[in-house]
Amino acid sequence: MRSIAGAVLHNRNKIFIAEAIGLMHDIGRFPQYAQYKTFRDSISVNHGKLGAEVIEQENVLGGLPLNEQEVIMDAVRFHNAFAVPDSLDPETTFFLKMVRDADKLDIWRVFSEFYEKEPAERASAVGLGLPDAPEYSEAVLACLAEKRLATLADLKTLNDFRIMQLTWVYDLNFPVSCSLASERGMIDRIISTLPHTEEIVRAVSVLKRYMREKAAS
Repeated sequence: MRSIAGAVLHNRNKIFIAEAIGLMHDIGRFPQYAQYKTFRDSISVNHGKLGAEVIEQENVLGGLPLNEQEVIMDAVRFHNAFAVPDSLDPETTFFLKMVRDADKLDIWRVFSEFYEKEPAERASAVGLGLPDAPEYSEAVLACLAEKRLATLADLKTLNDFRIMQLTWVYDLNFPVSCSLASERGMIDRIISTLPHTEEIVRAVSVLKRYMREKAAS
């Protein structure tokens, strides 16, 4: 979050707000897993909304101006939404887009390490309990080739999960985010764990071309 904010913001206080959002965005994950033993929102609770409730209940932001509290709370509340809500004011939307990009960069880092582990060493909750089978779904791969976001509802295997995470590149908001993803090599590491089929190679080439163009824009 600090890397993105440093590239797109020139106000020190706003960078601090961005850092606070980055620190707190997943605070709902802790009570979520404690109660439900899963990170899957669809069968437990919306962890973004829960995080905002925890921050409010604990009065974590009590020392900040009200407008800054609202920006941070809304960014936490909606960071995991499928799309950015139209109802938010421009400043909140800007911070929300930043944390959504930062979140993807962090998730790619975590999962690039996860996929490289031996299957017996992987925590099943991290992979949402999906089977680590060699198959993948044509519908999920089509999203990658057509520059669309795949959804959790379409996933049948861990390969589908990998491909879905790659489609998140199409939801990045800032060129610097694409640059960071490329420089850190996380996307390539995830790609390297997929089956090397002709149709996957074609879809990946679409993805990489998009990343180059986005980073240069």
